[in-house]
Amino acid sequence: MDCDFLKRRFTPPAKITCLLEYNQTVKMLFHRYKFMGDYALSEVLAELLDIDLRGYDAVIPIPLSENRFRERGYNQTTTVLDQKRIVYKEALATTDRARQSELSKVLRINGENPFSVLNGSQLRDQRLLLVDDIYTTGMTVHHALEKLYTISPSSIDVLTFSKA
Repeated sequence: MDCDFLKRRFTPPAKITCLLEYNQTVKMLFHRYKFMGDYALSEVLAELLDIDLRGYDAVIPIPLSENRFRERGYNQTTTVLDQKRIVYKEALATTDRARQSELSKVLRINGENPFSVLNGSQLRDQRLLLVDDIYTTGMTVHHALEKLYTISPSSIDVLTFSKA
């Protein structure tokens, strides 16, 4: 999947910022954090999160499904925001789906959009920052953007902790 495909299929965000390149060290860090339950690594990621939020009216994290949350015990994105004391709005909900890391690009492209907007009218004409942990193919972020654009925000930027 490439940027041209995403631009043709989705309305792009104003800007995408990725904090870390996905090298072997970062890959191991995220594996331990997300799949081995090393919750303390949220503090490390929070220390690396150096972004000026004054240009945004709301920070919107990518949600976890209820089953994934029960499995993991925490949302890897909101936990970092909490460590950094960043106020956010839970404006998206998601349904259960296969782990994105276990799907091929073709299955990611053809999958249904799992997101829905919660209380979207509060975000109309707002400047939003959508936050996710890892930008791999871009489908998670672009599916979330697709839903958020339906509520007519003034702009949406994206922040991810890493880009694979």
